[in-house]
Amino acid sequence: MSDYNPSNNGFDFSAFYEKYNAHLPNNNIPSEKFLTWLVGFTEGEGSFIVNNRGDLVFVITQATVDKQILEFIQEILGFGKVIPQSAITSRYVTQNKKEIDIIISLFNGNLVLPKRQEKFYTFVEGFNKWANIGRILLEPVVFKNRSILPTLNDAWFAGFTDGEGCFTCSINAKRGFSFNFNVSQKWEINLKILEHFCVLFKGGIVSKHSEDNVYEFRLGGLKNCSSIFSYFDNYTLYTKKYLSYKLWKDINKDLLNKDHLDPSKRQEMIEKVKMINKVIFKYDGKKSQGLTCKLWNYKDRCKKI
Repeated sequence: MSDYNPSNNGFDFSAFYEKYNAHLPNNNIPSEKFLTWLVGFTEGEGSFIVNNRGDLVFVITQATVDKQILEFIQEILGFGKVIPQSAITSRYVTQNKKEIDIIISLFNGNLVLPKRQEKFYTFVEGFNKWANIGRILLEPVVFKNRSILPTLNDAWFAGFTDGEGCFTCSINAKRGFSFNFNVSQKWEINLKILEHFCVLFKGGIVSKHSEDNVYEFRLGGLKNCSSIFSYFDNYTLYTKKYLSYKLWKDINKDLLNKDHLDPSKRQEMIEKVKMINKVIFKYDGKKSQGLTCKLWNYKDRCKKI
């Protein structure tokens, strides 16, 4: 791999659509918006694995209480399976040769994080060794060393936030408060991308995290954080962080109204703040309320595009 030189040429899914139609001609084609979201989410939560035998596995892992997002991905892609990994975690996984070929066509040239590109390069090398052995023979893949930057006109940052982002607020017993949006990422090589977030939202800082070799993009303050509202209102979050974001955004409005200065409202706001990142979602398979409705509505829109 050569040096990392990002550009704004955008995501290109033409190779994906060609492979998808070749291997799964009877499936509904996923939308570009979904695919861009999935790239971002995978860069936060996914893994490209080459095991000791040379077999390839693509995995996205989530806590089992959040497995509805894995089922959502499986449903829209039209392949793979969701399985338990442990008592508390589940995985979306595929290791079928043709499906791996599709997965590679999706991410090849469309990854943002330099560290992810390094891992993916190894994955492509493994595929090329695997492609011409066994019953199913496939064409080798040319790795695309194409480095791109996300924009406010694509869903990558929404997917990445679903994986790595955190909406936070604290209100003390008297007057003070803090209000932040944070994204942390390991490896110094990924610093360029965190710094790009400052450019995207015209604010924020990137600093070293307390954990070794971890860095954090932080957008702080009511006005600064409000700069991301229009983006997330256009590019929906699809994990339970959608509910966290809506609550966080409501609290922003309350703080701007100075409700926290009213003793009769402050305690209620303190309790509300505690719920931002403690949203519990129980999947029951029904198109009924909250996140389930959001997931299914988006799934239906994807199938019409």
